[in-house]
Amino acid sequence: MKYPFYKPESINAASFAKYFDEINSRRWYTNNGPLVRLLTSRLEEYLDVKNLLLVSSGTVALQVAYKALQCTGRIYTTPLSFIASSSAFGWLGNEIHYADIDNRTLNLDPNSVRQLAALSEKDTVVATHLYGNPCDINAFDHLKNETQCKIIYDASHAFATRFQGQSILSLGDASTVSFHATKLYHTVEGGGVVFSNEDDLARAQKMINFGFNSQNEIEEVGINAKMSELHAAVGLVVLDDLGAIIERRRAIADQYRSILENTDVATTVVQEGTDLCSPSYMPIVLDSAYERERIQVSLLQDGIETRNYFDSLQSTTELFEEKHKVLPNSQCINKRVLCLPLYPELTSADITYICDRLQFNLANLRSEKPVSCA
Repeated sequence: MKYPFYKPESINAASFAKYFDEINSRRWYTNNGPLVRLLTSRLEEYLDVKNLLLVSSGTVALQVAYKALQCTGRIYTTPLSFIASSSAFGWLGNEIHYADIDNRTLNLDPNSVRQLAALSEKDTVVATHLYGNPCDINAFDHLKNETQCKIIYDASHAFATRFQGQSILSLGDASTVSFHATKLYHTVEGGGVVFSNEDDLARAQKMINFGFNSQNEIEEVGINAKMSELHAAVGLVVLDDLGAIIERRRAIADQYRSILENTDVATTVVQEGTDLCSPSYMPIVLDSAYERERIQVSLLQDGIETRNYFDSLQSTTELFEEKHKVLPNSQCINKRVLCLPLYPELTSADITYICDRLQFNLANLRSEKPVSCA
């Protein structure tokens, strides 16, 4: 494969070895060790956020956020996201309902959430910043003020996104991130939660350590969701190069958009108020499911791997299906989104080639068969 869809950021072996020697010499491998605390402080400084808690995965981050915020009611979320956005809560036994998306940004539409039911302070809205593009933050703020519901943002695609002068992670009652190896920033496996309230952070800190407080007394019903020193070491190594990684990925995304804006290939609309959009994925929206299937095959023949993110709506999967639920925007768009390769090793010439092949194959296809939303 000449152009794979993704290449995880490599880990500098020499830098990691130094941290590993430190860990071995201390024989402190987990349980809130020095490297976990160092990574926490460095990430808070890098992102300009407070109340960051590192955990073992992005899925656990969603569950810890929900529990720490003392949520008890229904979950209202998007059908267009990675399955963990639903399964994290389904595993806890939560009642999950789906609202429609905005057909420009592809994010959860706050107006659709408002129309579903009478939200209360017991309910929680879980909104994904899909592909790193922020949700309609201002509208969700209004919704929270009206209903007193909790807002959790799944910001796993939006690690480096900034909105109206601040990190996207500082918004909502809590924002969660995944540090899986496929993400822009990774610790191989891991995740984090940024809380708006320090008391929620303190509660979560006990929860991820079996419920123990600093006096080794059990105060909460807890689990083991701690990040290990080894994963923190990976995070510190990747963080050293993160500025250059993000700059290069932004340049690639900008080149894609610059080329495609002069064509009939649609890209998603960036939410108004966004200062910097996290360069996590490069989505395009084709005219039909048929067109996407044919284009994906054609590009693969040209050595270009693409992905259907996200092919199945969670509202229609067997585990979370809401029978007879009509979500017109979601149902029209999900089979039409295709993500192009995006990783730092791609050169300017590579991007030009990928866009050329996309346009060439699309022109040939559209000359053959009329297309529609279906």
